[in-house]
Amino acid sequence: MPANVRFANTNALWGALGMRTLERMGLKHAVISPGSRSTPIAFALAQSKGIHVTVALDERSAGFIALGIAKSTKRPVVLLCTSGTAAANYLPAVIEARLSSTPLIILTADRPPELRDCHSGQTIAQNGIFGVYPVWSTEVAVPSTELSLLRYWRQTLVDSWQRAQSPLKGPVHLNLPFRDPLDPGATEKGFKMPAGFDLEAFTDLPKAQNPAAKVSPLNALLPLPKTGHGVIIVGPHSEAIPEEFAAAVLELSQLSGWPILADGAGTLRGDLADSGRVISTYDSILRNASAAKKLKPKAAVIVGALPTSKVLRQWLEEADVIAVQVNQPGENTDPTHSRWIRRDGKLVARGYEPVIADAKYLDTWNQYQKTALQKLAKVAKVNWPFEGRIIKEIESALTNDDRLVIGNSMPIRDLEWFYHPTKSGPEVIFNRGANGIDGTVSTAIGASMDGLHTVLVCGDLTFLHDSNALLSAKHHKGDLTVVVVNNNGGGIFNHLPVAQKNVYFEKLWGTPQDTDIGKLCAAHGVTHTRAKTWVNLNKLINVRKRGVRVVEFTTDREKDAAHRIAGLRS
Repeated sequence: MPANVRFANTNALWGALGMRTLERMGLKHAVISPGSRSTPIAFALAQSKGIHVTVALDERSAGFIALGIAKSTKRPVVLLCTSGTAAANYLPAVIEARLSSTPLIILTADRPPELRDCHSGQTIAQNGIFGVYPVWSTEVAVPSTELSLLRYWRQTLVDSWQRAQSPLKGPVHLNLPFRDPLDPGATEKGFKMPAGFDLEAFTDLPKAQNPAAKVSPLNALLPLPKTGHGVIIVGPHSEAIPEEFAAAVLELSQLSGWPILADGAGTLRGDLADSGRVISTYDSILRNASAAKKLKPKAAVIVGALPTSKVLRQWLEEADVIAVQVNQPGENTDPTHSRWIRRDGKLVARGYEPVIADAKYLDTWNQYQKTALQKLAKVAKVNWPFEGRIIKEIESALTNDDRLVIGNSMPIRDLEWFYHPTKSGPEVIFNRGANGIDGTVSTAIGASMDGLHTVLVCGDLTFLHDSNALLSAKHHKGDLTVVVVNNNGGGIFNHLPVAQKNVYFEKLWGTPQDTDIGKLCAAHGVTHTRAKTWVNLNKLINVRKRGVRVVEFTTDREKDAAHRIAGLRS
């Protein structure tokens, strides 16, 4: 923008400077919740040619749309709202962003200090509203044309961009007070541009790099505990460079002799399928008391959060292993409270000190795995509508050019039990930070904006809980198929002891909604289809075109739970 371009007021200058700074840093996406107080920033974002703007009416949904974009792009996304309770609706997404190390820059517009604590409309205490969950939070000064404050505003945004990504990835919150006039075209009495101010020259910053695309995904692991009975445990993972991640984990396994216990929520099972070192059936194997005892480890490398499996966690806790944690700096990701050593920093996949390898230990794991795979295949490959088989259909339908978003509760567990790919498969995205069903559909909408064929698998309660996401679905330009596994309630609770002969079970835990999902979709202009056969479901998963499609697949949660329990115990 040349030096002779003029602004009508301070807020317009402030907004343009701020968003041009972020654009120069590398910002590509912003999600806006409509409102008045945020007008200076919203207008500046809309004018930015290099920033794709998504407007989402419901703030809670907007937060998760931004989260989904950030999870798929591995870079910060701006999330903007007006003053008042709008910001409060972002909290679930902020929590998930922090616990899943997802970079967001949350901009909450606010009243200026003189309009607070006096019952001014749409005004609440916004400073610190997200509590301990942002990696950094601050309130920015009221906009000004003083060069010192313009430099401060520029540097605050540069700092925010960097803090969201390193060293502790996560959400950053900036609270932005604005005085009137908010309209960028409104003339402000006494307003003067700084002499000779040139916006382009003022925001001529060093080109920012995306840290996720330039560094190795693991942390330094030297030395390893000296034992042949160790395991490498990789929890849910979504790496910027999956090939590099797989190479690092594989080399660690080769030099240590330890097997890789890899969660289904990620790419390792497929990427290392032919290595003979990945154990994908650990949950089934460790349900056998004899096998669990025979395979008891003395040490473990735990990469990120632990897998979903409760059986695995109990096995680790009983073993009281020496555990080397690989995670973000300063975070403890071991709920088993083992004797752990945390390794911060970055790893290049070379240079390990060999440990005392025991080839028989890996061979024993593989022998148990062979039996477990046969058992699990028998459980999943039934002709009636069993939820676990949906994962097998996904496995056959999606390629490594596709993306899978997996919902919590039963889908993530079915993925862990029944997903055993024989080759590289789709990228997998999930909300396993807080492990809740919040915002799952919105996350998938955000993740699929890049046009990659994306399939979400979620339960009916998860879908209904985030049904406001359909407000953003009608005009979606990505490619998203939502598979709703409709068992009319919370199927995961049928696996708990409380499900047995409890007269309040259906009311308090089963919670059937009896909602007509087809009519709900129709009200939002979203295509809805009921898949009645496995062939039909597979074809619908493979539909590849722009927009959002909802595929409903009806199951019986009581029958499914009984089949799982019997099959996994056998």
